[in-house]
Amino acid sequence: MKKYIYKLHLCLFSIFLISCSDFLEKEPHYSLNENNAITDFNKAEAAIGGIYSTIQKDTWAGKLYNSLASKSGFVNWYENNYSMQYSQLNASTEITEAWENFYITINAVNFAIDGIENLPSESIPNEQARKALIAEAKCMRAWTNSNILWNFGHWWSGDDDPYGLLYRDEVVNLSNVEKARLSVGESYIKIFEDLDYAIENLPNFTTPRHLSKEFAKVLKAKIILYRSGYNNSDQDLNLALNLVQEVLENSPSNFSMEPDMGNVYKESWDSKENLFAMYLENNSSRAYTSRGYSYYIVYRGNSLPLATGATLDAGLNFGADWFTEDPRWDIVTGDVRAPETWDDRRFWAWKKLARLGMYEGQQNSEEKYATYYFRYPELFLMKAELLARTGASIQEAIAPINEMRAQRTNPTLPSVNPINRDELMDSIFKEYFFELFLENGSEFFAAARFRTNGKRWIEVIKKDVPFLENKLCWPIPDAEIISNVLMEQNPDLN
Repeated sequence: MKKYIYKLHLCLFSIFLISCSDFLEKEPHYSLNENNAITDFNKAEAAIGGIYSTIQKDTWAGKLYNSLASKSGFVNWYENNYSMQYSQLNASTEITEAWENFYITINAVNFAIDGIENLPSESIPNEQARKALIAEAKCMRAWTNSNILWNFGHWWSGDDDPYGLLYRDEVVNLSNVEKARLSVGESYIKIFEDLDYAIENLPNFTTPRHLSKEFAKVLKAKIILYRSGYNNSDQDLNLALNLVQEVLENSPSNFSMEPDMGNVYKESWDSKENLFAMYLENNSSRAYTSRGYSYYIVYRGNSLPLATGATLDAGLNFGADWFTEDPRWDIVTGDVRAPETWDDRRFWAWKKLARLGMYEGQQNSEEKYATYYFRYPELFLMKAELLARTGASIQEAIAPINEMRAQRTNPTLPSVNPINRDELMDSIFKEYFFELFLENGSEFFAAARFRTNGKRWIEVIKKDVPFLENKLCWPIPDAEIISNVLMEQNPDLN
């Protein structure tokens, strides 16, 4: 147990030594001890920057979203995720590292909140400045806890289900490591408490490198939509719809649709479509940090030149016949070089995420390896789905998607005109796939909650994999179960 906790402390110590100058122009040079606490506003800002540095990892990007894409069945890049044949004792590295890194972020957040809350008034410009920093930290805690619940808990289940969050709101030490899980209902209450504080106290959007009031709103809406959509319930869906509509109606001009979709990925985190994206400093570790995208996406694509009789599908296990007919195909996929310096092979892969960097002859680190946590088009997709699930007509529900499509000039996207409610829901589901595939796990959660012909899409896509609801989430890693005797494993995942 001590070894596990000491590892967590060492990881967090190393995080606070990372330069965060590109986030807040404050560099944190302190660790978790009373001699280097948050003693002034500069250190408070640096602590917030330190939180962002904790998500600059492949387990917050390529490994996570490639795993979720495999769970959806659209690709089979991680066989254990495709077949959902994981358990406590055979959890793969993407599972164990995700758990560890999520809680490193939680630990950094709790350290920042505790220190900022306890700063004396004379150490801060004003109380609103204190609240804004705390709100940023709480929004990150809500975002992280959402990811923990979505990946390691029964996010779909009723309030009394005991398999919710291992919730931590204080820095981990040997006296508090043993802790039981919350119920699912209690988990949502904790997440929404943080988000409501963020909505009240965060500033409006200025840059996708920081969390904002708008992101807190869409995250709350997404959490509601995922759960209620899965259960075919209308609980809180009108609240979610109102939150999405507020962001659509009040977004600043620097958060909006890009007419040219290719420019979205060229500009990466600087694209005005981003509400929140992982930013990576311009240093020699950019390519390494994003290796999950570059390696898995490139090598799982089609080898070029294409073999006789082979199908150009960029590694899709399902849905290639849909996507290759969509005008976005030639923008988001393409001819990509292997990411290793010694490997000059070429592949047809998801070029929107698989960047070439210096291995394509560029001897600098200008390539921008972004992870797209939320882009503007998702507002339209969520609005369309929320309208459909709250009883709007077919024409009213499909209108946001057609509005989104009309704002693209490259490629030109024709309108979608479903003739019945089944076609409407299928059209919305496919739009999540076309627009957001591999970016933030949307295709997996959509495959779990959307149905076609009475079955969940995840069952239709993976006809060879028996659907077992308890395996929608990952097992709690063995190290946590051993270290925390109060921790209970998810059922069917021992």
